[in-house]
Amino acid sequence: MFHYTVVMPCLNEERTLAGCIREAQIGAKVSGKQVEIIVADNGSSDRSVEIAQELNCRVINVNVKGYGAALDAGIRAASSNFVVMGDSDLSYNFTEAPRFLAELEKGFDVVIGNRFAGGIETGAMPWHHRYIGNPVLSRIGRLFFRIPISDFHCGLRAVRVSKYLQAAPTTTGMEFATEMIARLANVGANFTEIPIKLRKDGRNRKPHLRSFPDGWRHLKMMLLFSPQYFLLYPGLTLLLFGTYGLLSFALTGTIDLLIAKGNVQASIFSLVFFMLGLQLMTASFISMAVAKAKLVTRFKPWESVEKILTSKFFLSSSIALSLVGVFWLASIGSIWLQNDFPSVNPLSESRKTIPLVGLVIAGAQGILCSIQVRQVLSKFW
Repeated sequence: MFHYTVVMPCLNEERTLAGCIREAQIGAKVSGKQVEIIVADNGSSDRSVEIAQELNCRVINVNVKGYGAALDAGIRAASSNFVVMGDSDLSYNFTEAPRFLAELEKGFDVVIGNRFAGGIETGAMPWHHRYIGNPVLSRIGRLFFRIPISDFHCGLRAVRVSKYLQAAPTTTGMEFATEMIARLANVGANFTEIPIKLRKDGRNRKPHLRSFPDGWRHLKMMLLFSPQYFLLYPGLTLLLFGTYGLLSFALTGTIDLLIAKGNVQASIFSLVFFMLGLQLMTASFISMAVAKAKLVTRFKPWESVEKILTSKFFLSSSIALSLVGVFWLASIGSIWLQNDFPSVNPLSESRKTIPLVGLVIAGAQGILCSIQVRQVLSKFW
């Protein structure tokens, strides 16, 4: 009976794999625990598999390429309910695995190493990762997911398998590290972190990590899991600015921005802000509906928002707005036809037509939003 499992993703790590395995074995022996070591091999062409077998490790052949695919296969193959995972490049000290196990045994579901608290050896992390990439992404992660983790991308971490299976991450690449945390946070996992030391890895080649492409994939994953931060709130801000401008123009003929005043030109910009705000908010609502369909909802007020968007009142109100705007514009147009167009005063007529265009757009956007949200949430899709 194993107390815990250590999973090591592997792709041509013959130079460092044996050292990682021996450290994991030493850590288990010193702690008096029984450990299962799984090497999740992702298609190595060197002696990595042979080395793992010689050291009595269990080797899982993972045909789907990618860091996430290897870890996922290793975790799902574990014989115990506690898994400690880490890169097999000697950058992490696997003798510390029992420390992670101890936190899981206390009741935590996820334990993440904190390299910034434990120390980073000279040359172990590029400066742009240490001072820009990791701190920025980790701060965004804490804001988005409301969990006490300061090092979102530490490769040495542990998880309760039953909770992991409930979270069910799906990505196969480096962004798996972020998705794993996001999905576990979504299912109410308890998080904690412990300081660890990051060593300079023992490989004589470049790491598999690609700084900017993989950094963008991590950020994109965070944004996708939290559409309120990059769609809803910016959209609401633009909508409010646009609405203020259109109402002010309709009522007074000018738009007072405190630092400057404008009329027709400013109203056109207000209309653009209004339209863009509606588009962003609609996109956020559809994204949230997709998230609910996939059981990854992160926006707590969504249930209330959903009731409004799918209500008959919202749909009928949107239709009414569009019809009022269209008929009002048509009546203005008929007056223009009855008069000589050059005699129409551009300023006074624009005060009527530009806000009405916004009204038509708002109604049409509301209709589309209501229909699309209903489609996404429908059991027939």
